[in-house]
Amino acid sequence: MGEKQIEFRTSLSVKECGAGFQTGIKEGRGASAIIGGITAKLMGGETLTWYTPQDDSVFAALDDDPPTFAVGCAVPKAQGAHINGSTVHMYVWERGGHREVTLWAHHSLTGASHATKLMEAVRSRIER
Repeated sequence: MGEKQIEFRTSLSVKECGAGFQTGIKEGRGASAIIGGITAKLMGGETLTWYTPQDDSVFAALDDDPPTFAVGCAVPKAQGAHINGSTVHMYVWERGGHREVTLWAHHSLTGASHATKLMEAVRSRIER
């Protein structure tokens, strides 16, 4: 299992960042992830699982700068199981004249390139 993180600034609004994340994830999937989505759907699941990441840490109350918006998505790979794919989160902070964005991905042992591709697809739609 591995993790990746990218941080950048953008002039897009928080809402536009959310739309860019959704488009980037949908369009950034490779053939294996698209097949995985179909397999997951046939198994009774969803092609993509969208959610709001939660900080369940006992120290969460000490966060004096929580993100303005947070979203996560589980992207399955060819076997149709999300455990074989990547989980990508986006955290956006409103900073007045710009937004600060952090993309974070958790991937399987062999999923580093999958996670990178998804993150770069999102980044290309948001970073300005």
